Parts: sequence; structure tokens; C-alpha cells
Amino acid sequence: RCDCGSENRFVHVGGLRNGEIQSCGCLHKERVTKHGAWGTPLFPVWKALMSRCYNESDKRYNRYGGRGITVCQEWHDVGNFIADMTQGYSKGLTIDRIDNDAGYSKGNCRWATRAEQNRNYSRNIVLTHEGKTMCLADWAVHLDITYGTLWDRIDRGWTTERTLSTPVKR
Repeated sequence: RCDCGSENRFVHVGGLRNGEIQSCGCLHKERVTKHGAWGTPLFPVWKALMSRCYNESDKRYNRYGGRGITVCQEWHDVGNFIADMTQGYSKGLTIDRIDNDAGYSKGNCRWATRAEQNRNYSRNIVLTHEGKTMCLADWAVHLDITYGTLWDRIDRGWTTERTLSTPVKR
């Protein structure tokens, strides 16, 4: 039984005797993750956002780090990230940048549902009409017109005014 409380882990006795093995593996995890955040639900979130911003091999890099999205210096320490973002987190939420063209920082991040995230894509069509600015999906809900109808109107070159104010022929 390891000092960490872990049971049913098997190691070579010879390695224990000569000091080569000192734990069930928990000591290695502790050494390589000095922050102690290994196993917390926010650690994989932090690891993924750091990867997509700084790892050129990450398949999402071109949409993040490749277009200038960075992580604030404070959040390079996972402990600071966790301290800033623990409040409001619950299972099923994802980290969302409020301004899609700005980097990851406490002032620009929130926890959001997948539906909320989908409203914040840089490729979304955002229209302003009568003092309201919303993405096309929100306009569809607001006007009770299908997204496809609004998309077709935009695709045909209709103005924002015409797209959003023309009633649907039913």
C-alpha cells in the first residue's frame, strides 16, 4: 500500500529495495504537476486551452494561437487559472471567450453551455437591426423565421433590413 492511500498497485520489489521506485506513480505525477491540480475538472480545460494557443501540432492551433489568440501571463500557472475560474463552473459547461478575437483572461472568459458557445463563433453572421445586434441564429428565434430562410436571404444578397423585416410567405 502506497503512502498516498492507493491500493492494488503492483511494483517490482527490487525497485522498492534499491530506492528506484518510491511510490505507486503518484510521486511522479506530483513532481511533474507541481501545481497539485492533476485530477481536478479544470486541469484538462487549462491544458487544452494552452495547447490550442501554443502547440503548433494541435489540430485547433490555426483557429487559436495561429490567429493570435493567447493566454494571459497569469494563467500560464494553472493554479491562477483554477482560482479565477472555479466560481461558476459546473459539469457540462465549457470555457468561452466573450470577445472571440481576444485572448484567454479572467475578464474575457466565462462558463457557457454548448448552445451559448455556438452563438460566439467568429464565422457567425452578426446583424444589427433597429438597435439590436444578434447572430443569425438568435434573429431566427427572435423573428420566428427559420435559420435557413434568413441564411438564404443573406446568400442572395439581401440587405439586413430586407432580410429581417420581410415576412415569410406561409
